[in-house]
Amino acid sequence: MISKGITIGINGSMLDDKPTGVGVYSFNLINNLSSIYLENNNQITVFTPTTNSLSSQVKIVKLSRYLQSSTYGKLAAFYRFAWNTFYYPLVARKFDLLISPTTHGSFFLDNQIITIHDLLSLKFNNISIHQRFYFKYFLPALIHKAKYIIAVSENTKKDIIRFFDCPVDKIKVIHNGYDLEMYYPLDENKFEIEKAYGLRNYLLAVGPTYPHKNFELLIDAYASMDKSFKQQHPLLIAGGKTTYLNILKRYVTAKHLDNCIYFAGYVPLNLMPSLYREAFALVFPSLYEGFGIPLLEAMASGCPVIVSDASSMPEVCSEAAVYFNPKDKAALCNAIKYLDSNANERSLLIARGFLQAKKFSWKKMAEAFNTLIESSIKNN
Repeated sequence: MISKGITIGINGSMLDDKPTGVGVYSFNLINNLSSIYLENNNQITVFTPTTNSLSSQVKIVKLSRYLQSSTYGKLAAFYRFAWNTFYYPLVARKFDLLISPTTHGSFFLDNQIITIHDLLSLKFNNISIHQRFYFKYFLPALIHKAKYIIAVSENTKKDIIRFFDCPVDKIKVIHNGYDLEMYYPLDENKFEIEKAYGLRNYLLAVGPTYPHKNFELLIDAYASMDKSFKQQHPLLIAGGKTTYLNILKRYVTAKHLDNCIYFAGYVPLNLMPSLYREAFALVFPSLYEGFGIPLLEAMASGCPVIVSDASSMPEVCSEAAVYFNPKDKAALCNAIKYLDSNANERSLLIARGFLQAKKFSWKKMAEAFNTLIESSIKNN
């Protein structure tokens, strides 16, 4: 039963014209919640520096473009902190409930639901100094103030309890989803990636943003594969951030692998489903993930997954992946060889992947959020 006349404010200060994983999550939460909740005179207001990709059903309060990290970097982080600390409490007091799709919020408001995707900056020292400072000294106060904390996986929930000693009943696990209208298998391959990049049947890796993504291990493992495998399955690395990408490119050159490892850079969103569909397999060597949305996208698209057995990855993939120890090069080599030499197992993994991906969706995420909102309103 949806409550009547409820006003909800959504802190979209992190929204960006060029969204990363957290941005994709935020847009999908807002848009799917709006389709569920905008009835019975309910109102959703989004505070955001961008209106791109947002549902026309929500009310927009436009924020300064200086809050967008894709353009203003660390300066944007400073502006967001200032906005959340000093201005947000003033304009958000009138709402029945406040939702933040990220770890940003007000230290002065009680009626907040905060989402924590991961505690990457606390687990690794080489991510971001300012983010680490925020997570270490400011996030604990926000967690204490918030009504509920959303963890995107059971693994993230365990991390929250470990680092912040947060009461268990305050943390609710609501899994991420993926776009069902984009990521699905095709009966006939269109070979769009082959047309765009000249590659087919490639080993795919996505998202080399920071060293914890562990791409050096992948490159080392790939280097040790025999010549015929490399000829049949070039390694295609898509996306990533410039600093880490440059390190990896130098690493590839030093190992004389430029003729079989390719860096695609940013892949347009409309080509992402084909990126998975045309791959031999997705290799995901990360040491740590809060969730791992690319794993869902790959499985839903009919791409078998080779993934590390660390943090949240087994929670997302269950029995639909080949696992390896992310600190063991030989284990990754064996996982790749196993899939290459077992066509039946590869087909079985694809079938399992379809079933596993169906357990997740942005709609299911929004419905779980709505249940929590209803509970929160009733307990006020």
